[in-house]
Amino acid sequence: MSGLGFSPAGTPAAPPRDASTVLLVRGDAPEVFMVKRTGRASFMANAMVFPGGRVDTADHDAAWATRCAETPEAAARRLELPPEEAPFALALLVAAARETFEEAGFLLARPRAGGPLVRFDAAQDAARFAAHRAALQTEAAHFGPLLDAEGLTLATDALVYLARWITPAVEAKRFDTRFFAARAPEGQIGTHDATETTASTWTSAADALAAYAAGALQLAPPTYRILLELSVLRGADAVLDLRGGALPETYAPVFDATSGELTLLLPGDEASGGPAGARNRITMHGERWLSEGRGF
Repeated sequence: MSGLGFSPAGTPAAPPRDASTVLLVRGDAPEVFMVKRTGRASFMANAMVFPGGRVDTADHDAAWATRCAETPEAAARRLELPPEEAPFALALLVAAARETFEEAGFLLARPRAGGPLVRFDAAQDAARFAAHRAALQTEAAHFGPLLDAEGLTLATDALVYLARWITPAVEAKRFDTRFFAARAPEGQIGTHDATETTASTWTSAADALAAYAAGALQLAPPTYRILLELSVLRGADAVLDLRGGALPETYAPVFDATSGELTLLLPGDEASGGPAGARNRITMHGERWLSEGRGF
């Protein structure tokens, strides 16, 4: 969700495209890794976001069943999708890891023999993986051969399912986005890709929210709401353990303008079927979103 980019009146809502996003976390604050979208982007231009993007055709390749740390069936159980959607479940995780490497430079993979996530300690390692990343930015299908060439297994099991947001039907461009969290790999230094993203930073949720309130950066509603929830947590473990294995609720905001302000109604709000007086919404005041209620 951007600012919003409305579809023309009377135009049927476009079906949302599947996407995956990753919150890389570290430290006691905790800090999250964020990138700034290019001003040329057709969706969320100039906004600070977590690395991510749409699920690509290459992410559905059947070969991923042997390249990942978990089977498609295990991925489906973890995401609580039916068995027939097992390949799709794994594709969501593959897309999450691919976009994290492509946009942020962090590779969530480990040697096939096991052990911790891969490190880029030596200069030649960093240069080699930078070349892989450049190739991946040109062709998503390079991700699988990259892992094969390096003898790596994709650490899909390191991705914790944190949230799901579906863009409102009034938007011209829509996504059904699963948000995952992962501990940042040690020995890797992330950076933006200088193509789709033009800046990157490690920041605490509180600092990001303060910059947003001051007008120093832009946030989309899901990013804003997630940062609000992270701002009361202490440590990366608290983020990774937030759901305790439970399936996150799906947030499909409902557009409402009856109050004269642009409002996104969330589950539990009185205007979305919740009890009288209950408020769970995000409202645009001036050029900034303001949140009432909790949860994501």
